[in-house]
Amino acid sequence: MGLFSFLKPVKPGPFNYQPRFYDPKMEKLRERRKKAEELVGDDPEALKARIRNSMQRRGSYLVDKSYRQRHLLRSNLLLLAIIVILIAVVLVGIEIYLPKLMQILE
Repeated sequence: MGLFSFLKPVKPGPFNYQPRFYDPKMEKLRERRKKAEELVGDDPEALKARIRNSMQRRGSYLVDKSYRQRHLLRSNLLLLAIIVILIAVVLVGIEIYLPKLMQILE
């Protein structure tokens, strides 16, 4: 029977138009509500979600720009102080030991 099916015209499929409206603000609101509902509750998954959320907020120092800037400034000042101290030690060493080395080499 399938042999003669090429002679029959193909019937068009039904047209099922469903109008859709996308609101990005509403979508974000739904996502926030869903996250808030996940955080509320006594089940282990809600507890895991709360812990994960609090760790992400506290763990990322990039969120607080002033915290990052303070630590970056502190690190740079410490590095500068170490370099100045090393230069001072080298200069004092040259001042004290260079004449003795020159006498030994002559």
